[in-house]
Amino acid sequence: MAEMKSAPAAPPAAKNEPLVQVIRRLFPQESAVITPLRPRSYVFHQGTPVTSVYLILRGMMVLERIDEAGRMAMFGNHGSGSLLAWQDLLNGGSHRSSCEAMTACEVVVIAAERFEAVLRESEALLMELMQQAAIQTSSYEEHIFRLATLDVPDRVYRTLVHLAGDAKGEGEMVEVDTPFRKRDIAALAGTTPETLSRGLRRLSKLRIAEFKEKNRFRVVLRKE
Repeated sequence: MAEMKSAPAAPPAAKNEPLVQVIRRLFPQESAVITPLRPRSYVFHQGTPVTSVYLILRGMMVLERIDEAGRMAMFGNHGSGSLLAWQDLLNGGSHRSSCEAMTACEVVVIAAERFEAVLRESEALLMELMQQAAIQTSSYEEHIFRLATLDVPDRVYRTLVHLAGDAKGEGEMVEVDTPFRKRDIAALAGTTPETLSRGLRRLSKLRIAEFKEKNRFRVVLRKE
C-alpha cells in the first residue's frame, strides 16, 4: 500500500515578522502576482460584498465613506505594508467604505475564502492583524478628536501637517507635493470645499500654510 504524504507545511514564522513577510510566507502563490493600480482608480466600493483582501506593496490608498445625505468623508490613509478589507470580511462581509488609490499602487490580491481559511490556522497572521487594528483604531480616534474639538483652520492645518509625512523641524516651512486635491483635503478635514477655502485663506494670512499650485502646498511646522 502506497505511503500517504501530507502537504508541505508553511515555513516557520520568524520572531517579530512584519505583516508583509507573514503574507508572503502564508500566501506564496498570491504574492507571486503583483497587481498594478492606476492613480485615482477604485479598489472596492462601499456596500459591495468583500471578495478579496489587498496587501499594499507600494503607493497610497485612502478610505472614503458617503452618508445618506451624500456627504463624503475621507479617512485612513494607507501605505506600504497595510492590509485592506479584512476587517469588513470578518464583520459582515460587505465593504463599509470605498477604497481609492491616490497614487500608482502595487498590491497583492488574496481571495476572501482563501484568506479566511489560512487565518483560522495562523496565529502569526492573527497577531499581526490585531496589531494593525490597534494602530488604526488609535489613528481614527485621533482623527475623530480633531474633528470634534478643533475649528476649521486648525483642522485644515493638522491635515496638511499629516500629509507632510515625516517632515520635521519646528518653525521650518516645508513644501509638499500631494496627490490629494483640495476637495479631498476638505473631506479629510471634515468640511466642505467652500469652508476649506476660507480656512486656507485664514492660514495664509497667518503665514503658516498656503497652496502654491494645484497639488503643492507649504506649511510651517510648529510644536504640537
